[in-house]
Amino acid sequence: AVGRRQGYEQALREAGLPVDEGLIAPGHATADAGYTAARALLDRPDRPTALFCGNDRTAMGAYDAIKERGLRIPDDIAVIGFDNQELIAAYLRPGLTTVALPFELMGAKGVDMLGALTAGEPLDTTQVTVDCPLIERSSV
Repeated sequence: AVGRRQGYEQALREAGLPVDEGLIAPGHATADAGYTAARALLDRPDRPTALFCGNDRTAMGAYDAIKERGLRIPDDIAVIGFDNQELIAAYLRPGLTTVALPFELMGAKGVDMLGALTAGEPLDTTQVTVDCPLIERSSV
């Protein structure tokens, strides 16, 4: 969650946009939290035209809040998730555009690091960054 927020803020800075704390709705990574956060954002007089959700479960809750208000995804508001939890992302209607976590690659890198540690080798780094591809569906 910390890295995702840092990435969000970095992208805003790179685009020359300010970080508006009022547009950030922290919460638990659940559908209920996504529903509650989306309701609060949708009630703003300057309602956002897009939501970037910290994970696909919160996006699922946001979908409910959006539809409850009679808004259409993506016509009235776009939604992007994170994780590519296929049981959620691929089956929401419309399908959720999301950022995929490359679990196999992450696991392989973790095993490599663990192997080096158990062999007594020093690690070059304790943090590894991997690319997370955008999976485009119909929510944007």
